[in-house]
Amino acid sequence: MKKLLLSFVFCFIVLGAYSQHRVTTFGIQVKPIIPSTLLGTGLQESVGETNTYEMQQRVGYSFGGVMRKGFTPWLSIETGISYVRRNFEARAINVSPVLSDTSRFRIIGYEIPVSGLVFVRLSRNVFMDGALGLALDMFPSDVQSNGKKSVFYQRSFRNSWSTSKEVMPWLNLGLMANVGFECRTKSSGYFYVGGSYHLPFKSSYNSFFIYDYNGVVEEGFMQLSGNYLTLDLKYFFHEEPKEPEIPEDELPSWMKNSK
Repeated sequence: MKKLLLSFVFCFIVLGAYSQHRVTTFGIQVKPIIPSTLLGTGLQESVGETNTYEMQQRVGYSFGGVMRKGFTPWLSIETGISYVRRNFEARAINVSPVLSDTSRFRIIGYEIPVSGLVFVRLSRNVFMDGALGLALDMFPSDVQSNGKKSVFYQRSFRNSWSTSKEVMPWLNLGLMANVGFECRTKSSGYFYVGGSYHLPFKSSYNSFFIYDYNGVVEEGFMQLSGNYLTLDLKYFFHEEPKEPEIPEDELPSWMKNSK
């Protein structure tokens, strides 16, 4: 499955590279991370002997710079780099509410996506797009946090894309899918709103739970996938299309611009 997705994205990018040169533009993006049970981005559970352990994704955010290279009126490639903050709440739920405990923590990461975009024109200035690509996820460190009552602790360790923990333990790889709408103005740039789903091919972190109360110790374990759902807000600065190096009337018919 992974090889099929990699091959698909690679072919998508290569096909675009032979298309006519259009516009290269830069922009900024802000992406609130939305907690949801949709697509596995919600609550995760693990059951121990005396406690139930839960991991709940909370509202987070991502922001950064983005660059788009247009080849035809309907095909572009987009990349960039973003700062991503995932927020979580871990809970140890005991039969007695007094013995239950919670711990909140965050995971900081950096993301470099490469996506192929296909556009459909809805009106003179409004376009709809779908995108598919890969994202490199980089996590600087492991994380740990303590519960409010100091009877519950969580320790989360990075889970590298590589089979060897000594080779780039901070790197992971995932699939990025997106759909949205874009308004292109004549001189003020592009305004974009949409949604994205990010799915790592391998769990981003291994989370270990320790519950210690009056000398009674219980341990739990959970794999933290690191997937998320976002609302995408983007703005691209206005750039004029560059003239093709070969006059359009000398290009093959399949490479000519559609008017």
